[in-house]
Amino acid sequence: MNAASFLVLLSVLNQASPYEGGSATVQEVPSEQTATGDSSFFFHLALEAGPLSLPSGTLGGGQDIFAQALPIARVERGDSFTLELGAPLRFRLIDAEPKQAAQDFSGHLRRQDWDTTSDYAQVLRLLSIGREKETVAYFYAGPLSTFQLGEGHLVDRYDNQLSPDYHPAGAVLEVNVGPTRVEVAASDILSPRLFAGELRLDIGQLASTKAENFERYYAVASVAHDFGKIGEESTESITAALLGGAAALYKGESLRLFAIGGAGSRVDVGSPDIGGFAGFSISNGDQSAVSISGRLEGRYQGGSFRFGLFGPSYELARYSSTGLHELPLAEERMDKNLAGFAELKIGTGSGAKEDLYMSASIAGEHFTTGRTDTDLTLSLQLPGARTLANARVIVVGIGTQPRYSVHAELRQRVLDWLYIWGAGGTVHFPQPDGSLAKGYTAGAGAGVDFNR
Repeated sequence: MNAASFLVLLSVLNQASPYEGGSATVQEVPSEQTATGDSSFFFHLALEAGPLSLPSGTLGGGQDIFAQALPIARVERGDSFTLELGAPLRFRLIDAEPKQAAQDFSGHLRRQDWDTTSDYAQVLRLLSIGREKETVAYFYAGPLSTFQLGEGHLVDRYDNQLSPDYHPAGAVLEVNVGPTRVEVAASDILSPRLFAGELRLDIGQLASTKAENFERYYAVASVAHDFGKIGEESTESITAALLGGAAALYKGESLRLFAIGGAGSRVDVGSPDIGGFAGFSISNGDQSAVSISGRLEGRYQGGSFRFGLFGPSYELARYSSTGLHELPLAEERMDKNLAGFAELKIGTGSGAKEDLYMSASIAGEHFTTGRTDTDLTLSLQLPGARTLANARVIVVGIGTQPRYSVHAELRQRVLDWLYIWGAGGTVHFPQPDGSLAKGYTAGAGAGVDFNR
């Protein structure tokens, strides 16, 4: 045994992440095998268990106690194939009011974790085929935690795991052929939910054969549609489309600065409201030890449409756009307004066990109506690869009807084959009337693992 097994655990904490240019990938510290380019097989087995406290999910309900077991099996081949299977099994030990144990499978296994077709996809924790940005096609399936379609002007930092009773696996396919990049995504591979796609054309490569003109001018078309159906439950559908582009102001090995702009709208409403944005994106290239990138934009939007419509809190916003008892996002109508948006991403560390690994991102948008939305994510591995931490804070509706979603997790390796973990945060349960019931969850336990 060595620290490689603990490096693999970071992928458990962050199954999908944004990338510079826009598809989902697995946000993980590379295993030693991947870092060296080894094409042999790598196997990882783990089992973790511990107590978990989770609300009943009803307004005024109590706090239930569960015994949770999580078996994990993972196989890798080099950096072009990864498959990980496993799912948390929650057995109800203490059933507070209202009583729900009678509905559980065999009177103990929590029914809400397995009561829709989508929930069965949670067994697929990760499937990755190809190498992002290096192969013609790249495919990812599993949870999506901070997925961005392109630059994120329609689907931005989206999390499909935010609802505690809904456990889908999403999928993303990216294909790069000549000057064309096509990206398609589904938030749920087993139900008609959110589907999105983007076509990006490299105008420089279309118009010229000189390499210095490549990757300097882009035209982009995006569309996203949420059917809103999960089993017998449904919410209002939403469809949005966007046209945009980017032009390089400076493009060097250590710095890239682009001007970006575009327009978008809801296309499923009788009188579409059109919004526009303009701004800049910046990154410091791929060769730096510390990667830094960001966006700064001014936006005009309102009515039924705003940019980043399918955002980090969307799985809750489709019930209540902000707060706990507001209109669903599909029915929300904002006053016409100007908004400022900023996003910063920082990453450091190669993933080697002796390095400090850190990945952080923060995004915020302030509307002239007085509302502010923010999203902060942080992943940290201390040198020695024995301590991992992960946290996320999503706040929408600051200044109006705020809603906070918070999650934090810490993992500490004790022995080569043994680690302990603790996690906690907020949870929001959709109610039959469309409102949300807020609660808190916490858990802790231990895990054993094995590599070969």
